[in-house]
Amino acid sequence: MIKKNIYIVFISFIVGGVLSFLVGRVSMQHKIESTLVYGETYEGAVSNIQLNPIKEESSDKPILPMKQIEIQYRDTGNTKSITETRYIYQIVDTAAIIADYILKRSYDVIAFDDMDKGKLRLFPVVQYNKLEAINYEFTPVYHQTSVYKEKVWQPFISGSYSSLDIIGLGGGVFYHNIGFEYQYQIDYENIRKGHSFVLKYKF
Repeated sequence: MIKKNIYIVFISFIVGGVLSFLVGRVSMQHKIESTLVYGETYEGAVSNIQLNPIKEESSDKPILPMKQIEIQYRDTGNTKSITETRYIYQIVDTAAIIADYILKRSYDVIAFDDMDKGKLRLFPVVQYNKLEAINYEFTPVYHQTSVYKEKVWQPFISGSYSSLDIIGLGGGVFYHNIGFEYQYQIDYENIRKGHSFVLKYKF
């Protein structure tokens, strides 16, 4: 009788294992993950040939340097002085104009920095009233898509032995993180049979 029970349990164990394998293969779903990856930064410079202006215009209302002065005066019959602020055009300073003309101005401009196009930095240099050079740094962004196969149903088989001379064989299934297990158990000391039902959760 005991050998017969062992034989039944053993056959059930094998059949359950085969069924678990087949169910596990067909119960697959695809998991898609998209991540952003920064590429290698490219550095370069715009050719001076491309820095020629496409249009030059003189202003009808030029902004000339002005100087702020205060004028104090007293109206007839008034004992208090009145202070009035006025602005007058400054005398042309040729040396200052030349100094400003030869002054080199370097800039650091971020043209754009977003997760779709990447990051572009420009380093323009202005001297002698014109654009002298433009260096740049460009860091592209790539959308990397990964596809994973994930089991929705994950069958398993199990076996157990207790110090109370109880042997159990069975199996179960996980649905995502929640699992259910069944075991057929035999008590060899008292020649008894039983069933075990277990609820599991994966962290």
